[in-house]
Formats: sequence, C-alpha cells, structure tokens
Amino acid sequence: MTSNEIITTYKSLSELTGTMLNAASQGEWDNLAALEQRCQGYVGSLMQATPVPLNENEQRTKISIIRTILQNDAKIRALTEPRLHELQNRLHMAQTGQRSVQAYGSQRL
Repeated sequence: MTSNEIITTYKSLSELTGTMLNAASQGEWDNLAALEQRCQGYVGSLMQATPVPLNENEQRTKISIIRTILQNDAKIRALTEPRLHELQNRLHMAQTGQRSVQAYGSQRL
C-alpha cells in the first residue's frame, strides 16, 4: 500500500465506524454485525500492509483519524454493552430452565 492508500483506508474505516455508531444508536443490531464484518476487512488489510513511512502531515492525519475511530468505538461499546448483558441474562435464564426441566422432568416418569 502507498501512504495515500493507507490514509484512504483509515478514512474509510473511520466513516464505517461512524455508520456503525448510527446503527448501534438505532438498535439495528443485525446491521451493526454486518458492518462489523466490513470493519474487520479494513483492519485486516491494514495489518497485512507493509509498513510505509508517512510524512509529518500524513502522520498527523492518521493520528486524527485513529482518534475518531477510537471515539466511535467507545461510543459503540457504551451502546452495545447493556444489550450484551441483557442477552447474557436471557441465555442464563434459558439454561437454568433447561437444567430444571432435565432434573425434574425425569421424575415425572
């Protein structure tokens, strides 16, 4: 990747995390999951790219974009964590109910 391609990829990733934030704000969980997959693609391409030296301006731009990405990520996590806890509680209740049926259901026979 060239330095321009790296900056462009970071910008695309930043825009995508903004879209993810909007999806999380609207409770569009399926859309958020799909966007997460796209996000992983950008991250993967950046991780596989051979390091390229950036000039001072490009470095500042990259840092600014990364800060935006991290801010979006923190906001997304704040919105999704309560939902994850709710799902964990429901799963726990379902598992407890299933164990009860298994334990006491066999006694009815």
